[in-house]
Amino acid sequence: MAPSFCRCPSLSIVLICISLLWTSAAAEGGSSELHLNAHAILNTVGWGILLPCGVIVARYMKPFADPAWFYAHITFQIFGYAMGVAGWVTGLNLNDEDATGGDPGKHGAIGGVLFGICTLQMLALFLRPKKEHKIRKVWNLYHYALAASILILGIINIFEGFEIMSPPAKWRRTYIGILVALGGIAIMLEIVTWIYVCRKKRYSQAALHGATVGGTYHFEKGAVG
Repeated sequence: MAPSFCRCPSLSIVLICISLLWTSAAAEGGSSELHLNAHAILNTVGWGILLPCGVIVARYMKPFADPAWFYAHITFQIFGYAMGVAGWVTGLNLNDEDATGGDPGKHGAIGGVLFGICTLQMLALFLRPKKEHKIRKVWNLYHYALAASILILGIINIFEGFEIMSPPAKWRRTYIGILVALGGIAIMLEIVTWIYVCRKKRYSQAALHGATVGGTYHFEKGAVG
């Protein structure tokens, strides 16, 4: 049975509203530096860390923890989307004069496209068909294509933001370190997952073969490593 999604969009909306209220309060205070830092932190954590973590969870937890992977995936994506949207809206209140380099126009355009794609991706909560439905393959293609676009654009725009803000080098190095760590975790989990899936498939084939021999499990030599 497919889980209910009624609370997920509501939670996202609540988080976004809280972030927008905070943004409005900051604007009244007239703190450009506060706005700039909030924009950078919200976008980096939302688009650049939480969303990639959600993809890793969906990719590698599924064979081991079903359906827990799904709820973990949704949690990461909702919080990532909420923070990313809050950061994007915060950026709308910034002036290009605050830039110390880079191309603010390009950064803003990528941010707008990213917001649109992420919003379409969130609609997957309502459009997700059941596994046996005939359009499930089409939905999977839609979902995976948007996910890849979001990851690529999100990371590119974060580095565009670094060029504009020109923060101390340690912040750029820290984010690069996080990306390297996430990439290393993904590679390691990819290997573990493939080993697990392949061994599970081999055991299943061996069990099926054994079931056809006198109704008992007789494994061929070397069938299972």
